[in-house]
Order: sequence, then structure tokens, then C-alpha cells
Amino acid sequence: TPPPPSKYTLRKHILFPQGLTSRDTPSPVDPDTVEVLMTFEPDPADLALSSIPGHETFDPRRHRFSEEELKPQPIMKKARKIQVPEEQKDEKYWSRRYKNNEAAKRSRDARRLKENQISVRAAFLEKENALLRQEVVAVRQELSHYRAVLSRYQAQHGAL
Repeated sequence: TPPPPSKYTLRKHILFPQGLTSRDTPSPVDPDTVEVLMTFEPDPADLALSSIPGHETFDPRRHRFSEEELKPQPIMKKARKIQVPEEQKDEKYWSRRYKNNEAAKRSRDARRLKENQISVRAAFLEKENALLRQEVVAVRQELSHYRAVLSRYQAQHGAL
């Protein structure tokens, strides 16, 4: 009696049906080197809102966000406002108020810019994902067709 099939031969049969061997499979591809042919023309207004004035226009095809940038931000509760009596509102107070207001504006603008960039990049990735899913379906159909052709060939002429 033949020896029981090893784990490898079982995996080999599952991974490489129809008598194919591992050397028949292509070498791995780096996902970052794959170019997806597609037309993606974001609204110029969206690009303007996603770009820093005076800098290069934001390109959603090439920009990558780090995991840290994409983490949800906690909702911060505002501190209770403390009314400062009029007699304590001196030059130092107004200087600090002005600086704080400017810093808050810069922070809001930076957050809005980042949200706009993420939104445009997400739209690009959604479209790219849809195209890639269509391509996977087409490649699977093609693979199925070629497996059937190979199976018919092997039935007539024997295993390769």
C-alpha cells in the first residue's frame, strides 16, 4: 500500500490542483509596484481644499497616510469657560487671547486639510478597489477556463 499522503502533498493538491507544481506559479509581486490603469479625475475644488496654498497640489494616487494619521481622534470635552473680570483684561491677557485664537484657527485649518486629503484619497482608493475587484473576477474566469482546457488536454493526452 502507498504511504499516507503527507501534509505537503495535501497542501500541494489544494494549492496546485490539476497537477501544477509550485514552480509553475509566478514569483510574488510587491503591491506598491502594481500600477492600476484607471482614470481618476477628482473635482478641482476638492484638490484645492486638499492642498496647502503655495505648495504642490495634493496627489491622491501617490500620497500614503501612516496608521497614526488615520487613527480616530478622541472627542475632547471643552473646558468650562471662566469669565475674566474686565479689570484683569490687561495687555498680556489680550496678547494671550490673540495667540490662542490664531493657534486654534491653525489647528482647525490643519484638521480640515487632513480630513479633505483623506476624503479625496478614500475616493481614489474606492475606485481603484472596484477596478481591482473586476480584474480579479476576470482573472478567475480566465484561470477557470485554462484549467478546463488543461484538464481536457490531460484527459486526451495524459498528465504533463
